[in-house]
This record gives sequence, structure tokens and C-alpha cells, in this order.
Amino acid sequence: MLTIQKFAELAGTTRRTLIFYDQKDLFHPKKVAENGYRFYDYDQLYTVTFILGLRQLGLSISEIKSLNASHSSASLNTNLKSVLGQINQQIDNLTLLRETLTTRFDQPAPADALPQNRPFTATETATLFCRSRQSVACTEKEIAEIYADFYQQLGKLKLVNRQDSGFLTQLPGSDANGYPTASFCILKAVAARTNTQDLPLLKKPAGQYVGIDTTNDTKHICLALTILANYIQKNQLKIDDQLWQMNLDESFTSKGSSNLVRLQYQLL
Repeated sequence: MLTIQKFAELAGTTRRTLIFYDQKDLFHPKKVAENGYRFYDYDQLYTVTFILGLRQLGLSISEIKSLNASHSSASLNTNLKSVLGQINQQIDNLTLLRETLTTRFDQPAPADALPQNRPFTATETATLFCRSRQSVACTEKEIAEIYADFYQQLGKLKLVNRQDSGFLTQLPGSDANGYPTASFCILKAVAARTNTQDLPLLKKPAGQYVGIDTTNDTKHICLALTILANYIQKNQLKIDDQLWQMNLDESFTSKGSSNLVRLQYQLL
């Protein structure tokens, strides 16, 4: 017969585990001497290694005891199918986490914000966005509700993958007076293969854009829009009717936007 230490080494487990199994009435030694020493047979190796395998799969002590009592393959399959379902769910969750972090670290380094309220032109590449429903009232309450609903459907992990985000607003002519009540939708850049549920997609066209960076509050945005409108008029530029308001940081301070934002119009 084998001492508990020798048997534990043979089974690839620990003395403490064997004592625990004995105390839980799951697996007993072949013999217990008068001095309390536990001894095991070689044939017990096959039982304990099966138990250790079931434990590694995630079955509880009580589940294994129940299986040992029934000696039923059908019961074992039922338990293991449940374990398989849990494992598959964990794999799906881990895959999603890995994709999120991989996307984050694949993003180019964010560009430094330019001096505020100074218009500029830049070449933009085409970007695919997922978009929220369109606003109606443009209140803080509605912005929060659209934001919550949007990321509930798209997935909150998208908030940390560092892909572009912002708003698309129908605002012809960089009209500052119309900004507070202009209709908008929330944007989040996505890959073409992204499952966006029922959320629609739109593409920000590649091309030349005129833009301006500013602080994210109504007062500063309206001031920036006025400066931008004067710049557009002075340089006789023609712009699209859609205002792209892009976040310059992943931390949102108010109304679903970063502290600094970039306002852009595509040049026609």
C-alpha cells in the first residue's frame, strides 16, 4: 500500500486535496491506521484521476458524488454538456475582450489637438460608422437616452476600443444659431465585419475637410462655428450640409462627448 504522500505524487495531486476529498466523503483511503495515517491501493489511482479530471472541468464535489452514486453515463453527459455550455460562453466572452483590446492597440496614435478656434483643412480617409437613431428634442435627457440605447445595442466594450466616435449633425452653412436645436445622431467607427445588431451604418467619405477644434460646450461650439463660417466665406469654400463633430479623447465629460471636439465639413 502507499502512504498518502506517495499516492498524491503518483496521482499528480496534493496530500491536502486527498484529505479534503476524504473529509467531503468523496474519495476515501483504502485503510486508515490506528494512528490516523491514510494508506491507498494502486487500483484507487484510476478513480481519483477521473475525479480530478471532473474537478478540472468545473464539476462541484456534490455533482461528482451524485454521479458516483448513480454510475450513469447519461447523468455524466448531462453535467458535462452544461459545463461545455459554460466553457463556450467563457470563450465567447474572452474572444470579445481580445478583439476589443486588439482593435484598441491597432489604432494609430491619436493626433494632437490643434490650437483651439483656428480653422484648418485636412485630408480624411473614408471611415465606416455605426449610427444611433436621430434626435428629436436635442435636450440633455434625450442625448443621454440615445447614448444609453446606442451603446446597449452596439456593446459598451466599443467605448474602450479607441475607434473614432462623435456626432453627425444636419447644419448647413456652419450656422451657429441653428446648432442648439439641430438634429443629430451618435456615431461610432466600426469594422465592416462588426455585428451592429439593427443599428444602421454610414460612411464618412474620404476627401478634403475644413475643420476647427474647440471646447465641448454650446458656447464654445457656437463660437467655433461662427469662426469657421467666416473662414469658409472668406476663402470662398463650398461645404456639405453635414457637420461631423468628432471626439478628440476617449473620456467623455458631458453630453456623450470629450472635453475637446473637432468640427468638420467636407469640402465640395
